[in-house]
Amino acid sequence: MEKTKKVIYEHTQVKKMLHYVNVWFLPFRWGANTYRGCEHNCVYCNARYTHEYLGLQTGEFAHKIIVKDNAAEALDREFSREKWRKMTVNLATVTDPYQPAESKFKITREVLKVFLKHNNPLMLTTKSALVLRDLDILTEIAQTGFLNVVITLPTLNEDLRKRIETKAPSTEKRLDVIKGLHEAGIAVGVAAIPLLPYISDHEKDIEELIKTIAESGADYVIVDMLNFREEARGRFMEFLKSYDPNLIQKYEELYQTKYCDKNYVKGIRKKANKFIKKYNVDKYDKMYSFRKGVSQ
Repeated sequence: MEKTKKVIYEHTQVKKMLHYVNVWFLPFRWGANTYRGCEHNCVYCNARYTHEYLGLQTGEFAHKIIVKDNAAEALDREFSREKWRKMTVNLATVTDPYQPAESKFKITREVLKVFLKHNNPLMLTTKSALVLRDLDILTEIAQTGFLNVVITLPTLNEDLRKRIETKAPSTEKRLDVIKGLHEAGIAVGVAAIPLLPYISDHEKDIEELIKTIAESGADYVIVDMLNFREEARGRFMEFLKSYDPNLIQKYEELYQTKYCDKNYVKGIRKKANKFIKKYNVDKYDKMYSFRKGVSQ
């Protein structure tokens, strides 16, 4: 695994925050990111290649964080345009809006105020407990418009979690976040992503994960398998060398492309869907703003 490096923060001014997301099955068409790069340094991360757009090396993704100082002002301008139709925006599509940098710079908190000001539908994706800091704003957004918070939680195995998400909050903290959001009356889903073939996708592990998530108050659970994009394959294979070298050949057979074998995925999803229904975490309407009469 790579050596720990000092995190460098670079500040920038942006002209815009919104970007179009052309993926038909997602419950949103627009995304925004308050930072570029992510300190969580997850071994399975597929977003590292985005640093190349800035002329930066992909290896710097977890160590050189670009702070968008004027993010709130830029978003306010975009939401104020006459042609903007209050579409659901996912914060964030590439980096975690509550990564460690947020505790220092509070860019995400200021952006939330813009969503509240414009009553714009918001889907917020994070794996950080820091999101509970902003319950005051989030609760108001949920009460006056549309809010759906998605917590990423791929495993209950804390030892495994430490190895694949080196700087992310613990499993226990994330379960507490789900409980806190639920108790605050905020719609909350869980992305149990990625499940790792032969490691965290055994039937008993999937059931325990979904059952625990349900008991924490989640409205729905989404599962998906590990996939590889750009340097993700190399990083994960390097991880397997220390975790279990015997799995390398199995992974090479499963991943002829950047996606896991279709038949394998089909079998895992069938098992997961059985438990999702069993534990009643299939309230997928909570993901969509039009359920409250807000335009999608």
